Amino acid sequence: MGNMKVATASAQSRGKRSPGALREPRPRKREKYARMACSLCKARKVKCSGNQPCSRCEELHTECTYNEPFQGDPENFDPQPAYQDLEATVLRMNRICDQMQQSMGRFGHVHPSRSCLQRRKGNQHTPLPSKPLTLTDLRHNLNLARDAMKAKGLPSPLRSQDGPYSVAGDGLKSADTLIKLLQTARPVMELGHEKVTQVFTIFKDEVYPLYPCISLELGYKAVNAVFSLWKDGSYEVTLNVDIIDVEIMKAVVAIALLLKGDTENTLASDLESQLVWSVDSCFDQVKPQVEDIVMATLLSIYLQLKQRPVKAWRLAGVAAKLCLELGLHRELFCEDPRMLPQRMAELRRLFACVYRLDRQCSFYSGLSWTLHDRYITASALTVEPQETYISTMISLDRNLSEIWTLVNAPPSQSNNRKEQIEFLDFQLQKLVDKVPREEFKSLEPTVVPPSWLQAGLKRFYWLRVHHIQILTRVGTSGSIRDSISSPELTRTLVAAAAKSVDLHVQMVNAGEISPLVLPTAIKLLLISLSVMLFAVSHFPEDYGSLYSKHFQAAIDILSDVQSVVKDPDLNIPGTLEVLEKIAEASLISHSQCPASLFNHKENTSNMVYRGEAFSEGSLFEELPTPDSEFFSMLGGFNAAATDIPHVDNIFG
Repeated sequence: MGNMKVATASAQSRGKRSPGALREPRPRKREKYARMACSLCKARKVKCSGNQPCSRCEELHTECTYNEPFQGDPENFDPQPAYQDLEATVLRMNRICDQMQQSMGRFGHVHPSRSCLQRRKGNQHTPLPSKPLTLTDLRHNLNLARDAMKAKGLPSPLRSQDGPYSVAGDGLKSADTLIKLLQTARPVMELGHEKVTQVFTIFKDEVYPLYPCISLELGYKAVNAVFSLWKDGSYEVTLNVDIIDVEIMKAVVAIALLLKGDTENTLASDLESQLVWSVDSCFDQVKPQVEDIVMATLLSIYLQLKQRPVKAWRLAGVAAKLCLELGLHRELFCEDPRMLPQRMAELRRLFACVYRLDRQCSFYSGLSWTLHDRYITASALTVEPQETYISTMISLDRNLSEIWTLVNAPPSQSNNRKEQIEFLDFQLQKLVDKVPREEFKSLEPTVVPPSWLQAGLKRFYWLRVHHIQILTRVGTSGSIRDSISSPELTRTLVAAAAKSVDLHVQMVNAGEISPLVLPTAIKLLLISLSVMLFAVSHFPEDYGSLYSKHFQAAIDILSDVQSVVKDPDLNIPGTLEVLEKIAEASLISHSQCPASLFNHKENTSNMVYRGEAFSEGSLFEELPTPDSEFFSMLGGFNAAATDIPHVDNIFG
């Protein structure tokens, strides 16, 4: 009976609540007060269940005494800094990030707003972006009307000013700013200050001479500022670094790690997933900033190292469009009196780097470039000293662009093409005469490229010169098919291609080749190889035995590099397979291939195909004319293409 009464009473009590209320969870109990206040922050109310410090101590970065037994008079308590070494610092950072992950539920996918990527304090040394006035701009007409009214003594309206160039204000609390910085910098912090400094030095010596897209001084300061977040107990240190600085640092570290061959680190393997910055967030803003150009440029370099040329071309185009929007292509941009000379030099180098990447990615992928010379002021591309590598490459890019346009112009637009190409060839020779025979000059006294890199860059420069000379020979005759009708022109064309192969052999024998230039160098080798094969297939008795060794050397290099250059567009294994079929058709004997291409750091292994050297003698005498399959694998010669965005990429 007693049990029945209890059950009945329970049923009656449940009946007082509605069915909907029964399904709702009961509200949580209010947070309880501690029996004793924390001796440091004087807080008695806690948000945790005793497993974590109180929230106020967490913000102050101090030892919390709430969860510890009472130890005498609080006034005699002497707090010590929480974590003294880097290992403890990383552990503490991981704990904070894990707490944020639990609270958000989507760590790694929920990114801060775009406003956090803009500097909290506007850069006073960078001019504000503005549109130039053109003859078709209505403001041009209004200015003319205003000047006429002023000349007649009539009152004229005030000049309209562009809207204020807003930057993100420091509206965040210091604690929120610190947490966001730590969350963003976690992949870098886990590497440690010493290693990050080492890889940044690698970037300075091995990447900056080719692509001077960052400020080295600000870069080292940003590295030190990020790792000093844990050494300074106050929040004033957060004023020295912004999230965009951390983003640039992660991109620099990822590029340097790839150069070292460290592909296990998450920054090197998948940088984009570790970034807050993105193209979409950049385009969503009313006004971009210079740091957006830096990020797009660094990502393009990173994607080149990942051998994703089309995506690298896209990011180079993004950087180029941002340069056009900010006006870096105009001379007036760098003539602003508020700009410091050092800042002016850095922006000129940045624009030169974007121009170089835009053309390089375009030549390599066979897609159109974004920055056209007719819109660019010549002084905007002036980089001092002019004997540097990037300044020399820009001169070659501009020369190649004009030749490329002439060679690929339709017949209806090819008037005086021969004279124009001869003039460009004359300009190229003048450029070659100006280039110093010794090493390229350094952009900064602190930048000391390794000797192997200096020698490799000079050989790569000569490779590009011979490539342009091949293109001018083709353009002079109209197309490569037309060059066959001229024995003298054919002889000159094949000689230039053979010289290019000799330069490749010298580069290989010298040692290591920078991964930043290796894919382009291999593509230039394929171009030279295709030129020789095309000529030899028509005149085997004239060129067969003469260029047998060059053909053999090219096969050796390709067979050795196929495990390193894995660009599917080049299709090196497929090219070697076709070449092997051609060799088998003529019953040529083989021998073992020479040493590996890379001998500076490590040797390549697990080769897919080891090319075998051909015997000397009549190498091409009995070779059949290669069919269209072979030339399609090499990219094809189509010097009569009618549209620049769709030209074949054989001229890399």
